Amino acid sequence: MNEMDTSRVRVGTRLRVDAQGEVTAWPSWLLTVWVVLVALTALEALDELQWIGGPSALYQRWIHDLVLAAAALLVFARAAFEPVARRAWLAFGFAMTSWCAGTISWSAVYGSQSNPPYPTFADALWLLWYPFMVVGLVFLVRVRFRKFEVHRWMDGIGVMLMVLVVGFGLVVQPLADKASQSWVATAVDFSYPVLDILLIGAILGVYGLLGWRPDSMWIFIGLGIAACAGADAAFAVQQARGVVESGHYDFVWTMGAVFIAYAAWVRSPTVHDDDRQVAGMRAIALALLAQALAIAIQLIAIFKEVGKSERVVTALVLVVASVQIVLTRPKASAERSAPAAPTGGPLPGPGDHTE
Repeated sequence: MNEMDTSRVRVGTRLRVDAQGEVTAWPSWLLTVWVVLVALTALEALDELQWIGGPSALYQRWIHDLVLAAAALLVFARAAFEPVARRAWLAFGFAMTSWCAGTISWSAVYGSQSNPPYPTFADALWLLWYPFMVVGLVFLVRVRFRKFEVHRWMDGIGVMLMVLVVGFGLVVQPLADKASQSWVATAVDFSYPVLDILLIGAILGVYGLLGWRPDSMWIFIGLGIAACAGADAAFAVQQARGVVESGHYDFVWTMGAVFIAYAAWVRSPTVHDDDRQVAGMRAIALALLAQALAIAIQLIAIFKEVGKSERVVTALVLVVASVQIVLTRPKASAERSAPAAPTGGPLPGPGDHTE
């Protein structure tokens, strides 16, 4: 085959994409875009960390909003070149667009106010990011896995439940203890960390499905989700305590957007074809971790009151761990389980006696 049989080139962009949608050569303009986005994100971080001077509005609003808009456009651009997972990147693109629209509209309406109201209409747009991200993850998982593997799904569910235990204990419960706002503001405060914890649990669950060997695309998606979740948790706790310090960690959200946009271009999603049997410590690592977490919660309960939600999730984790132990137990091979075949000729019958 010649080169044009195994790949196709988008006219006018010089972007080379193979038959599976893998980007084999980036155009020069795309490399320039990545360099500019990283540089702008670094400038915003340096300003918010107070390492450089300058007008804060330039870094925290104009640069921040510009990077978010560019990230959304890059994700949509990837969907245009993706023959396999186009629906996934379209969902991610809509997620980035709702996030960007909320941020730009908030900057336009409240950016100049020293004490803006909370919550606002922008929160509805920001919260739309979560369902779109979940839809994108579901489409990517459907591309990656063509068949159902029970033990891998149990890994993912177990990890997600453990993230819920830790997240509710470290973020949601302290937020509930410190909340001193109206019920609407408190509900919005709770929405961000709860949805972030669910989304982190989902991406870690996907890592479990991948046998804890995620490729670069999944790693950057996870980094983007983790960055956004960290910034959301810091904001939610500060908002609940009434001591919000805006403009000190907005660059973390910007980093999350860049990570997700880069994940769209770093490689194409591939079909899972690893049928190797998980053995050794890797086969029981999740079950042991779940048991250790459950034991730790029960020990903490001796000295400190533990909420009912943690106890319920702990019970679910133990059930998942028990099921996984059964699924990953060693199975007898066909050679050992089958009856031994005779090595000689036919066995003598009842009347075939020889002297």
